[in-house]
Amino acid sequence: MTPSKSTKFAAWLTSVVSAIFFTNSTASAENISTWSPAEGTELIGSAAPEFKNLEWLNHTPITMRELRGKVVLIRFWLAGCPLCENTAPALNHLYEKYGARGLMVIGVHHAKSEETKKSDVVVSAAEKLGFKFPIAQDTDWSTINSYWLGKTKRKFTSATILIDKQGSICWVHDGGIIAMNGTEHAAFDSLSEKIESELARH
Repeated sequence: MTPSKSTKFAAWLTSVVSAIFFTNSTASAENISTWSPAEGTELIGSAAPEFKNLEWLNHTPITMRELRGKVVLIRFWLAGCPLCENTAPALNHLYEKYGARGLMVIGVHHAKSEETKKSDVVVSAAEKLGFKFPIAQDTDWSTINSYWLGKTKRKFTSATILIDKQGSICWVHDGGIIAMNGTEHAAFDSLSEKIESELARH
């Protein structure tokens, strides 16, 4: 290959690699910026309600008032729920990564049977999922109703809600799985990005 052809080939190869990198980076950025929940966007910007009638299972009672100044991630979950089990690794990862920087993760369990109203059943389920963050039992659904369900019919009850340092809801996942990889990773990427930006705010 002559020097001229070699130079042209190198230039061509560089342009191809750059194009591939740009395309992948753009696609990744679009996944984050364009992801949005199918429902629940009307909650963004509203004040997070105070917790109601919760039984704290592994932590002293917590109030939203006390959490002002922290970024708070709430997951409504259920023992034995496959969607919640598949979301657990993402929650644990976020707690481990951002907990020391001011992220508070809270798992609010909403029982759907007499069995899952038992505290020991919920504690055991939380331990199996590796939850080390505060867990509370919402037996009469007072808190999940004030945050998510209310009088609105939702597809899922297992919603995830992010609250900023001022106590306002700033991000919502309308239920189902939040995963770090696979087909559900766009929501996780969006959530991670939002947590980063909210923690950086003063």
